[in-house]
Amino acid sequence: MRTAEREQHILRALEAHSQADAAERRPFPLKRGNTMLPVVKVPLSVPLLNAKSFRIAPALVDHPSGAEVLADPESPKAQIVIAELVRSSHKFAEELKRSLKEGQDEPGVITRSGVLINANSRCVLMRELVAEGELRDDAIRVAVLPSDVGAAELFDLEAVLQKQRDHKDDYDLVSELMMLRTLHEEGGMTEQQISKRQRLSTKDVMLRFRVLTLMERARHLVDPPMRIKSFGGRATQLQNWKELEERVRKIDDREGPEAGDDHIREWLHLHLLGLGSVHNLRAATPGWVDKHLKGALASGGDIGTKIADSMRGANSSSENLIRGQGDGLDLLDFGRATHKRTPSTIRSLLDLTVAVTKAGPTGVIELPDGSKRSGDEVIKVLKETANAGLKESQIRLEAGKRLEAPETLLTRSRSTLIAANEAIYDVIEQQEFAANIDACMSLLDELSSQIDIARESLEQFGDGN
Repeated sequence: MRTAEREQHILRALEAHSQADAAERRPFPLKRGNTMLPVVKVPLSVPLLNAKSFRIAPALVDHPSGAEVLADPESPKAQIVIAELVRSSHKFAEELKRSLKEGQDEPGVITRSGVLINANSRCVLMRELVAEGELRDDAIRVAVLPSDVGAAELFDLEAVLQKQRDHKDDYDLVSELMMLRTLHEEGGMTEQQISKRQRLSTKDVMLRFRVLTLMERARHLVDPPMRIKSFGGRATQLQNWKELEERVRKIDDREGPEAGDDHIREWLHLHLLGLGSVHNLRAATPGWVDKHLKGALASGGDIGTKIADSMRGANSSSENLIRGQGDGLDLLDFGRATHKRTPSTIRSLLDLTVAVTKAGPTGVIELPDGSKRSGDEVIKVLKETANAGLKESQIRLEAGKRLEAPETLLTRSRSTLIAANEAIYDVIEQQEFAANIDACMSLLDELSSQIDIARESLEQFGDGN
């Protein structure tokens, strides 16, 4: 159906509405103020699904036909793609579809040219129900917008309506961020205007702009770029991105964008493994891969050792790692390091992590030495060692600033050893404990080795002074 035909359908419906007694009207929060809009019925074939709907914006960016859809949104192919994205983007589509069998409770919103501003999901699902013979009335109720509504007011209206929950399916974080950017860049709204309409502070609006920019930067650190939809999830994840953005901004200012990119990669490693929580991010301080994860990988069995060996080849700590100087760092920057990045440890690790997540548990992964293992085995090692590295990083963070950390950690180690001795004393006469003695002796040998290393380092420092 062409635009002129859509407009004629809507005009005829408006004429019938104006002549009907007690015709339905509903108030809608337009930017110009609350406005009573006429509610009419039009055939389900009339509405044009909205290619610029905020709900599908992230999925459309990732879709191979995304640019083609935006170039010609009225084409049959584009409308099919939009319908598929609308359907898949609604997490409670089946619940909504069942409710629509009983009738449409709330009207959608449509322009005079037939573009749906709201109720795209309902339109798609009602068309399905008609095709399945589950809906008799081949029509949708829509509130018709004034003819002088411009693009800015349309974007604003959808942004306001999206806050009204539709079968508990809120916009995810990426959709919300892209919505705010559209209001600013295409709707021409200032940060202050957006903050007022969206009930956010201006500071929060600007933060969300920066977070979306960071997401774009992060996804392009992988080749081919990651799907921006993979950064979705509920708005509660905003705190995660906020902390990452603050940290990366400091690194960019202090060491340059390459260093910032590498720290983003350190977080992407966790994100791809499903470990990108706020708790883990706080422990994943800049340089944590070199300082903590590499050692965990070296203790991660055959697979971990091979990965760690390749990382040592990619970036030798003795040649490429320059430790931060100074007598103290704040907790978020503890243990920071500046890298000469040709090539980078985290880049080589992230390449492997991307390959593993693409292959999945049943895939076959080629390790850096050319040997092959199942995706399930490699994923397991990457997750276990990531958790171990994060745990070690957390211990270092809790130890405080750099100069006090050695004594703090040694004091804790002494307390732990005293507790271990007491635990040995409690069970040493029990026959069942015999099976654990070899493991304990092995751990004691390792502890002795670490004590010798620490003593040698301290003695060398003493000799140098």
